[in-house]
Amino acid sequence: MMLKKLIPYKDIFSVFINSHYGSELLTKNHWYAVEKVMEFLQLFYDSTVLLSDVYYPTSPLVLHHTLDIASHLHAAERDRNLRNIVGPMKLKFLKYWEDIPVLYSYAFILDPRTKMKGFYNVLQLLSESTGASYSLYYAEVKSELYKLFTKYETKFGSARSQRVHSHQLILVRKSKHGQRSLENKLAQVLLVLPLPLPPHLVVLLVSSHLT
Repeated sequence: MMLKKLIPYKDIFSVFINSHYGSELLTKNHWYAVEKVMEFLQLFYDSTVLLSDVYYPTSPLVLHHTLDIASHLHAAERDRNLRNIVGPMKLKFLKYWEDIPVLYSYAFILDPRTKMKGFYNVLQLLSESTGASYSLYYAEVKSELYKLFTKYETKFGSARSQRVHSHQLILVRKSKHGQRSLENKLAQVLLVLPLPLPPHLVVLLVSSHLT
């Protein structure tokens, strides 16, 4: 951030430094290197800020930013000015993120914008950027997610059926008047959801049915 604030005043700063400490202490090549590094690091800063927020769910966004960073490092490997620092950074990245935590994968899949198809596509793109194979991981996550859903259905399925039956009359009365169509649709979705569900998960599931 300090460099970002300094860049607009680089000419003034160069004149000041060179006039006091030496005519070639700061050159255009130095500023070019600074701007190049700052541009390269901007993505890491943006991802850190977004994923550190506490006012909205960030777990569904982790795989998006993981892919962005992997693609960014892969592209930077071809830059002769950056390849010497990108190599160690990529090794460190793979050390922590080659094995993706399953909970982040679940959060990504439950996002109605992505689902299983999006998850498969992200893993394919990650594989291209990192050289790692995720075919077994995809099958494992899919299997474990279905097992989790089956357990949840077994435990709360009966409660869902009871709620649907007890509220059918209310929904029919509202639909006869042709009013509150959005509220009716929302109610229908909420009534078939087994409870309790985390609030952010309810919002994601409802939004997927309302679009």
